[in-house]
Amino acid sequence: MFKVVFILFSVLSLFLQGCSADNGFHLRKNVALPAQFQTLQVENIPSDNNFREVFESALEEAGGKLEKDASTRIVFSNFEEGKRVIAYTRERKAREYLLFLKLAYEIHTYKNKKLTKLPARRLNIDRSYLYDPDFALGKAEEEKQVQKNLYQEAARLILLRLQYSQTAL
Repeated sequence: MFKVVFILFSVLSLFLQGCSADNGFHLRKNVALPAQFQTLQVENIPSDNNFREVFESALEEAGGKLEKDASTRIVFSNFEEGKRVIAYTRERKAREYLLFLKLAYEIHTYKNKKLTKLPARRLNIDRSYLYDPDFALGKAEEEKQVQKNLYQEAARLILLRLQYSQTAL
C-alpha cells in the first residue's frame, strides 16, 4: 500500500513540476508583460464596440495600463466584425451562426527618439453557436458572450505577442 501511495505521489509531483512556468507551459490567461510594454497607447479602435474595454481589462490583468503618451503604441486597422449563417434547418431557417473578428495591428515603440516598428499582424478569429428560435432571448445573450470571447482572445493574442517580442525591439 505504501508503494502505491509513494508512486502516485511521485507521478503527481513530476506532473506538477512539468507544469511549472520555467518550462514554457503557461496557463491560458497568464501574460506577463516586459517593463517596456507596461504602458501602452492604442489607436484606431472603433468606438461602437466593447473591444477597447476588454483590451484594457486584459492589459490590467497582465500588469499594464493604457496611457495617452506611452512610448509604445498599438495601431489598429481594418477592424471588422460580423456574423453569418453557416447552417440551416429543413425549414430553411438559420440554425447555426459564425461570429467573426478580423483586425490588423502594428506595434510602434519609441526609444531615444527612435521609432521601431514590429511587422504588421492580422488576426482572424471566429466562433460558432447554435441558434434556436424558441429560446431567442437566451441566444441573444449567448451571442453577446461569444462576441466578448472573441475580443478576449484577440486581446490575449496581442499581449502574448508583446510578451515575446521584447527581443525583436
